[in-house]
Amino acid sequence: MASNGLTQYAKKGKCRICQRVRKTSTQVKAVGEVHHGFAVGHIWECIDREECNRAAKAKLGDENRTNLERERIKLALSIGRYKEYVYYS
Repeated sequence: MASNGLTQYAKKGKCRICQRVRKTSTQVKAVGEVHHGFAVGHIWECIDREECNRAAKAKLGDENRTNLERERIKLALSIGRYKEYVYYS
């Protein structure tokens, strides 16, 4: 069953920095929400920051990655980690 964003979290979420899909129960945490009408999505970041940064830098150096994925990682690294919970609508 899919998550509805409010009462049920998704089982997996994609980290905004390293772009890896990870388990929401143990590996990533919600750092923000995106609201679009009645739909709610979460913004995820890895809990282990050092491992996340290593994976992001490895993906930046990999030539087999798409340009879009590398640009997302560059943008996320330039913004940095969110210090407080953010809301977008």
